[in-house]
Amino acid sequence: MKKRKEAAALLHIIFSFLVVVGVTIMYNNIHYGEGINWITHETYEDTPEFTRQLQTDIDEIFNYVRYKEVFETDGRIDYSKPIVKVTDGPGSMKEYTVDEMIRRAKSQGYYLNEQFKVSGGQLPGSDNRNLNVRVDYRAYEPDFVATEPGQAFVTMDQLSYEVLTHLGNYYSFYYRFIQNPSNLKFEVRYEKSQNEYKQYRNVAGKSLENFKSMGKYLYVTGESLYVDSNLTTTPKDVSAQLEKMNPYNNGNYHMIIGVDTSYPYSDAYAQASNAYNQVRLLYILGIVSLIFGILGSASTLYVLIGLTGLEEKGPYQPRIEKLKQLPAEGSFVLYAAATLCSLFLANILFDKIIHLFLSYEQWYYGELVLRVLIYYAAGLMFSLSLLKRYKEGTLWTGSLVFRCRNNMLLYFKNHRFTTRIMFAYIFYLAFNVLMILAFCILLFTYKDLASRILMGAIGFLLLAIDYFVFHKMYRHAWETDQINQALLHISLGNTTYKIDINSFNGKERELAEHINHISTGLETALQEKVRSERLKTDLITNVSHDIKTPLTSIINYVDLIKREGIKDEKILGYLEVLEQKSHRLKTLTEDLVEASKASSGNLKLEILNIDFVELIQQTNGEFEEKFSFRHLELVSNLPDEFIFIEADGRYLWRVLENLYNNAFKYAMEHSRVYVDITTEDDMVVFTMKNISETALNIKAEELTERFVRGDVARTTEGSGLGISIAKSLTELQGGEFQLHIDGDLFKARVAFPIKR
Repeated sequence: MKKRKEAAALLHIIFSFLVVVGVTIMYNNIHYGEGINWITHETYEDTPEFTRQLQTDIDEIFNYVRYKEVFETDGRIDYSKPIVKVTDGPGSMKEYTVDEMIRRAKSQGYYLNEQFKVSGGQLPGSDNRNLNVRVDYRAYEPDFVATEPGQAFVTMDQLSYEVLTHLGNYYSFYYRFIQNPSNLKFEVRYEKSQNEYKQYRNVAGKSLENFKSMGKYLYVTGESLYVDSNLTTTPKDVSAQLEKMNPYNNGNYHMIIGVDTSYPYSDAYAQASNAYNQVRLLYILGIVSLIFGILGSASTLYVLIGLTGLEEKGPYQPRIEKLKQLPAEGSFVLYAAATLCSLFLANILFDKIIHLFLSYEQWYYGELVLRVLIYYAAGLMFSLSLLKRYKEGTLWTGSLVFRCRNNMLLYFKNHRFTTRIMFAYIFYLAFNVLMILAFCILLFTYKDLASRILMGAIGFLLLAIDYFVFHKMYRHAWETDQINQALLHISLGNTTYKIDINSFNGKERELAEHINHISTGLETALQEKVRSERLKTDLITNVSHDIKTPLTSIINYVDLIKREGIKDEKILGYLEVLEQKSHRLKTLTEDLVEASKASSGNLKLEILNIDFVELIQQTNGEFEEKFSFRHLELVSNLPDEFIFIEADGRYLWRVLENLYNNAFKYAMEHSRVYVDITTEDDMVVFTMKNISETALNIKAEELTERFVRGDVARTTEGSGLGISIAKSLTELQGGEFQLHIDGDLFKARVAFPIKR
């Protein structure tokens, strides 16, 4: 065990060292603060360093264009070209060549080093032996204008130093881009005509497509304001400098620059790209070291804790059991303390690690996510602790609040309501009297600081006990309201309503339990009634189904007997009666089954969009000829537009058929039947009105019941189920069905929501 602990400790130290190494590498990397996206989503060509290098080289290209005109003749350097003009006295103007200025600089000890920078000698000052001259013209600065007095005056030694500096710049560019191969290729061309032009380049025979295929390119023309480039950042003032240096004052010029991103030559671009890749590799190594170190440190620390726990399990086991017995409030305090410690560690350590992986703009969000995770972890652990206590049944019973509550209930639990109120009021009154007396004694007797503090404490206690009494009274009133609410729900028919007895105490809890028992009893009785109704419905359905089979046989055999050619009129009369009664019995049986299914809702609906107006028109057409047998005139008032509803077409037709058949059977002959369709708000309303042939000696509500008709004598062949079936089917499809009787006027109203 000891050797395992030592090995784990050694590994923990090694992994911790890897964490330090990884953090050090990443923290000191030049890309610190950019996050880790740059590793996979960025190349050297996307960096500001590449843009700055290219901007510098473009400026040097423009300098080369200017220097080429200054120092070269026919493509070769010409030391005999005039370079400056000066005035060294009244009427004395002199012109100096490049060679003369170089020899003068050499006489002062100046020369160009390997980097083509001026070295040696000392910058001459202005004295009696080296008087100032006025510079009238510089070939390398033809547009120079003095802006301050004396700015145009320099010594000849200073002027020679200046010329040598510009010559060094020319040599430097010529050496880098003309004499030696470079990854940057350029071409600048000013054209006056096809035969007259000026061209500056370090590569010949390349087209625009060749430049573009190199990798990064820039193409600027005088004929367009658009800069054709695939650079991340376009260099500034390229068009302006091209226009400024245009010798022909036209727009026929262009500049093409390409950088070969495969970097076949060793120059500043290749060296910077290699350095960038090395930095990337080093940053990746830092990330690997940090992640590997963190995982290893956490694993070895877990092993160390486990090994230590195995050694010391016996002595610490009672303490762990005591921690488990802490009340929920104590666990909350412990988890809150652990959360504060985690936030402190996050502030001084983990935030710094986050900074290594995120860009500067994302630091705030990374820190916010870390804090949210800490809160979430602490909340989750505390919630799991509460859930565990809840499953064990100790969440409430093991809390401090529960213990204090039980101690208080010992005095009041088994007393009557009046006794409890009396005790509470006596205690409240006595405490208030004592506190007020103590407050008055302190107020009129003592005036020192301690007395005032004591008065404040007494006042606080007085307010606390008053609040406690108010809370108890409010609690009692709330429990009374809950009991009253339960009684209201039960009285309105909600027999499933139950009171949460866990929120009640003492006598109120017993009362709530009694009410729940009443609710349970009523619900049981209601379920028994529903079961009885269901059995009744099933009985009707089953009996009707059993009757249909022999009834069908009777109808078929009656039909077969009639086909035997019987001549006896008396027997034929018997057969006619038998056929009528059997068909009526079949209709009654089918109506019984349909009424049973409609009232129980045991139907499968196929809801579709139906044009209600068109359906009424079709129904009118179906029944017009039938109504004519009883000399009934069908008068309809239907709208011209479409009105759609959602319903099952088969059962909606059944509703209308029953209403129309009812009018056919019971309407007074030689009268009118009125059919109307109107809209009311979002409802379409179908109304049918007719005058009853017999006196309507029944209420409208009773007509919707089963086996009830307006004519008590039952002189017709109806079953008394048509209206009941129509009402059930309408409500089953989400509609409204109403009947109105005014004297002999019978009115049926069917309404459905309009489908917009």
